[in-house]
Formats: sequence, structure tokens, C-alpha cells
Amino acid sequence: MFKLIIASPYKEFYNLDVKKLVTESLVGRIEILQNHSPLIAVLRPSNTEFEDINGKTYSFNISKALMKVTKEEVKILCENMK
Repeated sequence: MFKLIIASPYKEFYNLDVKKLVTESLVGRIEILQNHSPLIAVLRPSNTEFEDINGKTYSFNISKALMKVTKEEVKILCENMK
């Protein structure tokens, strides 16, 4: 598991431990799992999904965003989320 933080300049939407994140970068769909290689990516407006540690799946749309991945944490900074 890893920490997922999704926020805009105005609000933090999620801050929780997850098993998996699937989103879309400028070069295509990307899946992030535990111990993923460090990465910084620009995300295009798309449907983003993640699975929490209890197996519950969340799905939502994000605006364009910036994602930073470390071994322990993923941060997504977006303009807006629905």
C-alpha cells in the first residue's frame, strides 16, 4: 500500500492509503502500485480510479493535473475534480 493525496489549490479531496491507482498521463494510461519507480507526470483530463486497502474502488474525473510518485506516496495536484 501507499499514501495517495489528491488536492486542488482550494481543497484536499483524498488523503488515504491505497493499493492501486490508474490514471492517464500525456503518453497514455498508467497504473501505480506499491514501490513504483519515482516519477513526475503531467496528467490529462481523464477518469482516474484507485482501490483502497479494503478493496473498495473509487472512480472520478480530474482536470489536467501534475502527479508526483515516490516509493511511499503519490500526490496529484489538479485544478478540479468531479
